[in-house]
Amino acid sequence: MALYRLNRIIQRYDHRTVLSIDGLELAQGSITGLVGANGSGKTTLLKLLGFVERPAQGEILFDERPVPPLDPAARRSIALLPQESHLLKRTVYANVAYGLRVRNDRKEERQRVAQSLAWVGLPPENFARRPWFALSGGEARRAALAARLVLRPRVLLLDEPTTSVDGASAQLMKAAALHAHRQWGTSLVVASHDLPWLHEICTDVVHLFAGRILGRGQQTLLFGPWRQLSPGKVAMALGETQRFIALRPEKEKTALTAAIDPARLTLLQPGEAPPEGREVMEGIVTRLALDRPTGGIHVVVAVGPTEFSVPLPAGHPALAALSPGRPARIAYGPGEVRWYDQNLLNQASSCESPGR
Repeated sequence: MALYRLNRIIQRYDHRTVLSIDGLELAQGSITGLVGANGSGKTTLLKLLGFVERPAQGEILFDERPVPPLDPAARRSIALLPQESHLLKRTVYANVAYGLRVRNDRKEERQRVAQSLAWVGLPPENFARRPWFALSGGEARRAALAARLVLRPRVLLLDEPTTSVDGASAQLMKAAALHAHRQWGTSLVVASHDLPWLHEICTDVVHLFAGRILGRGQQTLLFGPWRQLSPGKVAMALGETQRFIALRPEKEKTALTAAIDPARLTLLQPGEAPPEGREVMEGIVTRLALDRPTGGIHVVVAVGPTEFSVPLPAGHPALAALSPGRPARIAYGPGEVRWYDQNLLNQASSCESPGR
């Protein structure tokens, strides 16, 4: 069953289109990541999903029913953690309990506040009475998350949750979000530049670029610049020694983005020759990430500044020899690339401010 169904959504700011989505479905109980550069539309999409903004055009279905703009009943089911942790000028306890009191839901308030603080790594006996100004940046971010968790929402929307927090806080926030998912079946939608954090928890990833959806899954996007390699091929430099080669697109464009799906990538064994017609890149393994839907492993390989994710099934013999820091070779077909025209996409979002 679809939790959200978006149909022909357009959002505009100052008469200019910043988001254009023909269709998008998010399943009940899913954990969906939103990835894309600043200005790609992640924050705008989260605001629409939270019903804190109304779209300029289109329809959003929630539980398969049309929802009126800014509908209060739907908003009570959803909690949005924005990029900035705006705490009220009061104690940590009062901040976390605020949403319950606004909703006149005081039943078991103390227990729920204490639990929420404990889930984000802020022991209530140490933090409940602490004033808002006595928190570090990471502690304030976790307190803001606790204020959403205490509501036990059906949907938790997280906008750059790990921005400006230390590694320990990021892991505590991840554990708290997953606790909500397991405990109450909360659906999560997370917009983040922190790809390792995101890929560790998500069952699906939506790629946004210039206000449009480029695809789903752990595909890699390459933005160029591209140079002519031969009459039928183009190349993009990846660091000093490596390059990504693709078949020349049918239509000549000055600004092109290439996308390659992980399923099109092959991890070569030491000494193994690539199949005929496939190119090879050499890189370094940066991490091994669990693919939650399949139980397999994504081997993430950095080739210069760009990361590629290669899926392997659980128990694959190659996994025994793989670990972060080890060299790896990736084979791919130059014809297995999808092309997007950046200029056409940018027309849809040229005025969107950074962070949206």
